[in-house]
Amino acid sequence: MEKYLNPTCSPEERAEDLLAKMSLKEKMGQVVGFWPKGLGETDELRAAYPDGVGNISCVEMRSLTSFEEVVRFQREIQETVMELSEHHIPAIFHMEGLCGAFLHGSTSFPSGIGRASSFDPELEELVGRVVARQEQAAGVTQALAPVLDISRDPRMGRQGETYGEDSALAAAMGAAYTKGVQGVSVGGRHTDAVAKHFLGFHDSKGGIHGAHCEISERALRETYAKPFQAAITEGGLKGVMPCYCSLNGAPVSSTSEYLTGLLREEMGFDGVAVADYCAISHVHEVQRASETLADAGYQCMEAGLDVELPDKNAYGGELEARFADGSAVCVRAWAVLYHVRI
Repeated sequence: MEKYLNPTCSPEERAEDLLAKMSLKEKMGQVVGFWPKGLGETDELRAAYPDGVGNISCVEMRSLTSFEEVVRFQREIQETVMELSEHHIPAIFHMEGLCGAFLHGSTSFPSGIGRASSFDPELEELVGRVVARQEQAAGVTQALAPVLDISRDPRMGRQGETYGEDSALAAAMGAAYTKGVQGVSVGGRHTDAVAKHFLGFHDSKGGIHGAHCEISERALRETYAKPFQAAITEGGLKGVMPCYCSLNGAPVSSTSEYLTGLLREEMGFDGVAVADYCAISHVHEVQRASETLADAGYQCMEAGLDVELPDKNAYGGELEARFADGSAVCVRAWAVLYHVRI
């Protein structure tokens, strides 16, 4: 048996063995996502991702009205992904988890700020467990929650997602939710929580979504990073989603000071960092911090952003060509395989 297929070997051993066998094209497939738009739509997947894909958006599951359709959707996509990958690597399926699973008939919970008003971390952990069980039933093992932003400006339209203005309360509730989500195992499958939006997202100027933030180093750590630190230290957080904002003059998604220096080295995070939808393209198209999309992709990958979501764009063909001819080298390029349970 190949070592990467042997469940008795450690994840690190299996990843190392698999990486040594993978082609560049197959590796590039693992650091991008795909957003299928409905049942039976695998032609686009086959055309755009001929060597497989690492992550699948489940947004469209919300439009399916029966669980049988949901299961068929997940199995069609997963079987196609594994067929395309030379080493039959399955994709991770992700779904929002803030107010429950995005599934017809699933349990709907109050918003984050509503649940924070309970001041009940034990109840919040139970909420996380319910979300994980219901999403796992549909083959989803990555929940895009909890939202750990500290919100002190009601002009920011997404205030309801947060646990509010108090960092201690957000830390307690967020760590509890993380424990709940990641503490459920169904048929040997585990769910990873993806906390967001790292870092300072709700402190944007004028309450404008994705705008610039100016936050002192002390406030950044004591206030805005505190809930993330609690989720990492107390909850064993496996995923983080950086924010759209620029922070103190630099886009968070493409800045190693935040995604590697602060998050990984200082705070001890050892999971996978996934892009907010189109955030890498945002670095080039909105923040104008790179000359091309491929430049933005390389900057983000070097900074510590492992996976581009929801579709392949900046982590696409041009960046792959740079790796192929040696004009680009990134020690973090395939780090995602180390952080995923294989």
